Amino acid sequence: MASTLWTISRAGAWIIALAATAGCVVSIVNYLDPASGIAGEAGTVLVIVSTALLASFGWLLGDDGRRGMFFRVFFVTSSLLDIIGTGLAGYLLHSQALFLLMLVSFAAWLAHVFFRRRRAAA
Repeated sequence: MASTLWTISRAGAWIIALAATAGCVVSIVNYLDPASGIAGEAGTVLVIVSTALLASFGWLLGDDGRRGMFFRVFFVTSSLLDIIGTGLAGYLLHSQALFLLMLVSFAAWLAHVFFRRRRAAA
């Protein structure tokens, strides 16, 4: 039953993964759309990669949590840096959708980090 226990922390991790996946889609559309002004740019490719990486971090954080403390700290810290960097890129590239998705990711990151996980009784 512990693996199906939904907490705010776990939901926050899955929201990070969903928002990052949506951000990846937005970035791909911006890359392919000539009207976006950033079509074919190397910075857009970097944003596509960073949102895909953030989606995988969210998925790993939303998993059952049987990883060591080092990996959890690494994923949480890397996710925050990725959210900040991608949000800044979305702002500088004038992609309001990407910027708003990174704000959602940041709120979900806060929920994941600051709401305690409940440990199931053995």
